Amino acid sequence: MKRKYTLLFILCISCYIQTTAQYIQGKVVDTYDEPVDAVAVILHTADTVFVDAVITGEDGTFSFPHKQDNYLLYFQHVLYEPYQLLFTEGQEIGIVRLTEKENALSEITVTAERPHIKVEGGTLIYDTPQLIKDKPVNNAFEAIRELPGIISTDETIELVGAASLHIIINGKLTTMTLEQLVSLLKTIPSSRVKSTEIMYNAPARYNVKGALINVVLDEAQGVNPVTQGEVGTEYRQHYYGKGSAYANITYANGPFNMDILANGRTGRSHGGEDMFAHHIVDHKEIAIDQYNRSKGEVIQGSFRLGLNYTLKNEDKLSATYFMDAETVDAKRTSTTWYTYPDRREETNSRTSSDKDGRLQNVQLQYQGHQGITAGMDYTNYHSPDYQHFLNYQEEITTTDLLNDSKQDIHKGMLFINHAYRIQDQWNINYGVNTGLTRSETTVDYRNKERDTYVPDWENSLHTIQKEYVGNGFAEVSRSFGKFSMKVSLKVEYFRSDYESNGAKRTLWEDWALFPNGSLSYTFSSFHILQFNMSSDKQYPSYWSVNPQTTPLNSYSVIQGNPELKPSRSYAGQLLYIVNQKYTFLVFTDYVPDKFIQLPYQRSDELVNVFRFENLDYSLTTGVGVITPFRIGNRLNSRLTVMGVCVCRKKVLISMIFHLIIPVYSDRLL
Repeated sequence: MKRKYTLLFILCISCYIQTTAQYIQGKVVDTYDEPVDAVAVILHTADTVFVDAVITGEDGTFSFPHKQDNYLLYFQHVLYEPYQLLFTEGQEIGIVRLTEKENALSEITVTAERPHIKVEGGTLIYDTPQLIKDKPVNNAFEAIRELPGIISTDETIELVGAASLHIIINGKLTTMTLEQLVSLLKTIPSSRVKSTEIMYNAPARYNVKGALINVVLDEAQGVNPVTQGEVGTEYRQHYYGKGSAYANITYANGPFNMDILANGRTGRSHGGEDMFAHHIVDHKEIAIDQYNRSKGEVIQGSFRLGLNYTLKNEDKLSATYFMDAETVDAKRTSTTWYTYPDRREETNSRTSSDKDGRLQNVQLQYQGHQGITAGMDYTNYHSPDYQHFLNYQEEITTTDLLNDSKQDIHKGMLFINHAYRIQDQWNINYGVNTGLTRSETTVDYRNKERDTYVPDWENSLHTIQKEYVGNGFAEVSRSFGKFSMKVSLKVEYFRSDYESNGAKRTLWEDWALFPNGSLSYTFSSFHILQFNMSSDKQYPSYWSVNPQTTPLNSYSVIQGNPELKPSRSYAGQLLYIVNQKYTFLVFTDYVPDKFIQLPYQRSDELVNVFRFENLDYSLTTGVGVITPFRIGNRLNSRLTVMGVCVCRKKVLISMIFHLIIPVYSDRLL
């Protein structure tokens, strides 16, 4: 019986190989290795008898469902020289490279610059491949940093005029934080980024409030099986060196496509800061000078698997799995000098920490051809942390503390949206989503007494925080000639239960309404005016409400504040876009009960405490100008100037000048 199945299996494989061998296929590119579409490919027998003809697709590929032992191929295109190739039995076609025609009027050259921005329904759409062309950009995060209006460091990202910013990939909702998405984007090659969309007022269906960046990745497509791969490596030298390597494989076969991405990074970091302070204790003023330095070693690896399938009725199914793991070994040293009225003392501290973090994210989504979108997203984060703090003065150890902590977060979300049109005029979009988050944190302290470490049960913590959230929204949009508008209203229920060492209480429980709106007026394709208004609510992080005290050095500690309140925000922006290139904007952001981390000096002891506190309000207004420019073919850059007024009491004018010089560029964009 087994022999029969084996023979049947071999027969099926042989049939498959024979079937796939029936195709004559290849790819047409230009002299810059860019794919050429709309090329007429004519198939002849070896004695020039016509057989068939096809046209190349957008990716330059073509295919004939014929088998020929010996045949001729003719390639014709109005912009390229005709080309002819003779193939014998078993010979592969591979890549066919065409040469551009030389025009008779070669002394007349017409050059133009592609528009930087395309506006559709309040969304700013950037052709990212053209924007980053000939620039030293290696991953998707660096590609986003090249967008006009983006201000960022190696780890953070902001949008000029936006109070809050969110990132999604391929329009899919996610439970990952902004920091986690930044880590994900760093693992995706820049060649995968097809376009980038910026929305100062995110549509309600994305389940985020405020500004949004949607990164659209290119998906492999092909009627016949197509496999593409890419490998790369990078080394950067700052104070220490950092290196990374990645491998990316995409596969497409008809309605199915898949992408696999693996990435590894390692390196060392260095940082430091100095602090000067005057502290009054018992009516005595003490001057404090502090010198802090830190360094760390990081090993990080990630893996991403994406699956997409398009049904015959054009419904789409997608699934994505992402895993990221890192190990951080950090050391921090601090020297503090205390100058009393009658003496000067020196203390030293040393902190060693080992942290292992692991994040896993799973996304499932269904997108129907009748406007229904549904899906789920789940994120799991596990982070154990070990810390050894040592403080000594004149070779005498005053503090020897071990801190073991662990945090486990489970976050899930379900959603369903429906969009449809009424009489081809009104766009209606409504939906609901719900989410549950559970965070468990354990903190154990052990103080060294004589030769052993004794548990500090009084300061040890075991907390569990649960968050329940439910949203419902309705959104209406319509265009009236040159005028377009989009308004939405979202209702949200949020509850957070907190348990600390067995004591339970409810941190927050409330209902909230979030109105949002966008209005656009297009004077012409070169002059666009847009107004956005959005509202949001921010809740403190898990660590900021935990009543945990963590020493930084001999003078400063970090302390949680379980009494923190959430804050509301109301933001507005007025944009004027000229020539699809220059952007002028005015913005404002009002945040009652804004919470920020502030230092305060205790009056009963010589300790500086960093803790999150609520302000009465924060009011920020400002103006900005974003100006891309280029000089010849060798310089392509942009200038961003922003003036900000905070709380109407202190004016801060900041100028950001962003400059990139391409290594090589011989053609205008």
